[in-house]
Amino acid sequence: MAFLDNSGDIILDAVLTETGRRKLARGRFAIKFFALGDDEIDYGLYNKNHASGSAYYDLEILQTPILEAFTETNAGINYGLLSHGNTQLLYMPVFKANEKVPDAAKQNANGLYYLAIADGVTSDAVIAALGGTDACAEKYVLQSGANIGPKIMFEIGLDTPEIAATPQNANNYLNANNLVDGSVSVSVDTRFLASVLGAQRGSIFNNAGGQGQEQIQIQLARTPASRKDQNLKNHNVAQVRAIRNQVFFRQNDNRADTATSALAGPRAAAVALNFDVKNLTAEDFSRYGATSQDLFGDGNTYNYIDTTAYATADQSGATTQVHLRILKKNT
Repeated sequence: MAFLDNSGDIILDAVLTETGRRKLARGRFAIKFFALGDDEIDYGLYNKNHASGSAYYDLEILQTPILEAFTETNAGINYGLLSHGNTQLLYMPVFKANEKVPDAAKQNANGLYYLAIADGVTSDAVIAALGGTDACAEKYVLQSGANIGPKIMFEIGLDTPEIAATPQNANNYLNANNLVDGSVSVSVDTRFLASVLGAQRGSIFNNAGGQGQEQIQIQLARTPASRKDQNLKNHNVAQVRAIRNQVFFRQNDNRADTATSALAGPRAAAVALNFDVKNLTAEDFSRYGATSQDLFGDGNTYNYIDTTAYATADQSGATTQVHLRILKKNT
């Protein structure tokens, strides 16, 4: 591993992957497609106030050293660039967690979702430690494999107050640009998680209940993580349904659309997630996490493993990370 000297010249460093080398050796190598990414670009270095003018705005980015190309498949592009026919797009969809709607799981202060292997991780002390109250105790602890109850909720859409979330704007800014997602690919570490639960067909997510009242009916269905993730070791991908997000701004509603939605602008989709934990042993917890920890001061000890799931919207390319703490109460 080494850095390339990028002191000012444009560098093209191309290498063949292991698969490419095999095909070259067999005389069957041919480039049919290519992709571009910006994994190593820090856009925060773009300086519109550079004293030398606009030609120097991106100078620091261009001169940032970059890693030489890798040959391993799982070290390729993680954040690929997208192409859209509309050259006047000002906003792209983002993932945003929604903790406002019923049954939406809540993160703790460190951004973790707790995922319990079995019941019994909902005591008052546990909930207080996670920042909750009895009134919403169940929202702080997901139950492994459960298709009802607490679920992690995300919305995909434009998070800007500059565009009202009307049906017309959703059509103009999202539908017309093919930015409405019907599915999401979720990559999980198969050492710990066996499958992903996503919304069943027929689930609804809207605020059409009269005067802007929410109407949310979501039950989850299990999808095995069976497709190998080419970019992450030990990870497989499950494709789950993204349901149409029909939370709209309407002038005459008494209840604001933002009382239901976490997004400030037009919405495209809603995603509900839970996870099914594998049969983990005490050795698994000892090797990958921690055992017999007094986490909550409730008189009990817990084993836990921290892991991250990666979700990518299949149409718009929006991404997010889901930080999980798999939790097992010792008996």
